[in-house]
Amino acid sequence: MNIVYFFSSVNKLSLIAFLITLGFLLYEIILLKKERVLKTKPKIPKFKETLNSPIAQSNSLIVEKEIKVTKANNLIILILLVLLLIFGILSFFGFANYNKKELKTVISPTPVIDFITSKGIKIFNENFQPIADKDIDQIKPGEDIVIGVETINNTDINRARIRVNTTSWQNKDITTDFYPKDKIYYIKYKVASDESRLKIEAQLHSVADGWLSD
Repeated sequence: MNIVYFFSSVNKLSLIAFLITLGFLLYEIILLKKERVLKTKPKIPKFKETLNSPIAQSNSLIVEKEIKVTKANNLIILILLVLLLIFGILSFFGFANYNKKELKTVISPTPVIDFITSKGIKIFNENFQPIADKDIDQIKPGEDIVIGVETINNTDINRARIRVNTTSWQNKDITTDFYPKDKIYYIKYKVASDESRLKIEAQLHSVADGWLSD
């Protein structure tokens, strides 16, 4: 089981339990207030002339019953307060851990760009504005960039392949997208948040000779 998913689920459950407990607590407090209001109202006893049920005995029974109800309500409120405190602490620590994870994502290391055995590689921003060599180390995780390889003039080059952080060529590395202004075949690439280094390799394809430098 994914531990991040587990803790996020626990945090959601504790927050829901906190809100439910708070609702029950408010409900019990309202009931307690209503009971206290009713107790302050004068009660006019109904007298029955029976020898077996004296008035004093009837009144004492009523008072005893009211005391038991009040004690029960106080116990429920105490239990709800304890639960409210527990779920509140769980929710607080859950949100604190979530904020720490977000902070770690924000301060991810800036990736280092490496060009491996390839000439003519160029890096652009998403608007095809060239990124100077001195600014390449300013590329941030999550940023969209364009990686291009310069073609050779007056040749039969018809496509290119570009790979990033892999050691073998795959079909998805092949591109026929061409930007005539800079005479490059290119791919669009999003820098992942966990990438601290970009190893880029590119090859041009000749109709007559196949992949160059193979």
